[in-house]
Amino acid sequence: MAFLTPWAFLLLPIALLPFWLKGHQGKGYTWLEMLPEDKLSDRLNWGVKVITSLLLVSIVIALASPRGHDEKVQRTGKGAQTVMVIDRSVSMDHPFTGDNSGNVAEIKSAAARRIITQFIDSRPHDMMGVVGFTNSALYGVKITTNRDAIHAAIIAATSPSLNQTNIGAGLTEGLGLFDKIENSGSRALILLSDGAGKLSPRVKFLLSQRLKERKLSIYWIMLREPGEPSIFSKEVYEEDRVPNSIVLHKYFQTLGLKYNAYEAEDAESLESAIRDIDSREKKTIKYTETIAGYDYSRVFIIIALVLGLFLLIIKNLRVHE
Repeated sequence: MAFLTPWAFLLLPIALLPFWLKGHQGKGYTWLEMLPEDKLSDRLNWGVKVITSLLLVSIVIALASPRGHDEKVQRTGKGAQTVMVIDRSVSMDHPFTGDNSGNVAEIKSAAARRIITQFIDSRPHDMMGVVGFTNSALYGVKITTNRDAIHAAIIAATSPSLNQTNIGAGLTEGLGLFDKIENSGSRALILLSDGAGKLSPRVKFLLSQRLKERKLSIYWIMLREPGEPSIFSKEVYEEDRVPNSIVLHKYFQTLGLKYNAYEAEDAESLESAIRDIDSREKKTIKYTETIAGYDYSRVFIIIALVLGLFLLIIKNLRVHE
């Protein structure tokens, strides 16, 4: 058993107070010898002090937050260890280009939040981590099976921020999450953005090393802005005029890793890309799940409550002459 707040045991001496303090309840007599000896009352008085002391000890132990030891359980399932690196730039809060009927399309960040949430819920055995990025990386949650934590991180990562797209920082932070957990046998990095910032040669070199060392599958979902060239374009550009998104796409292709790119111009194509990733990342994985130890503090709180009720009953007992 472990104690989260062991300093609470400094309060244990208060359990001696019932034996030190004397009550003044009752009547005063000028000569005690005239009263018969009452052993029952003496025993009850001693019992009340013991019960009061036990009540105080129970409260102190509850404050110390005793917990059982965490248990590590080996699990087997189908899925992957996945890190989602999500663009949080202001442009993600713009709607898609719209449909042919002229209706206003869904906002990109809202569509991403909705579709990614469905993706997460459909893969109960996946371990997922989340990183957002604008001008710098924004840590969301480590790679975990805790769905509440993952959902909260997705909500944070799909909220608007600054008008910058530093993909290098986001990818670097996302890769770092894999260093903090044992390899389950299948790992993937999903990049979701509506643009691509320029990567310096140094960042490209470091990313190349780290991506190859971890042998990750890479998926990039590009949410195209109106008028932006396709990353699959065969158009020839001058060397210094190649769009950043095409440069990034070609960079991923040169890594020699499993890489798939998608373009989404509306919520339907985004959903289609997520479905394709879902179908590709369903390998058998083994992972360790940590089950938190039992919280014994509630047991001692219940004991204190029962002792308090017992004291209340005893205190209200009266012998009427």
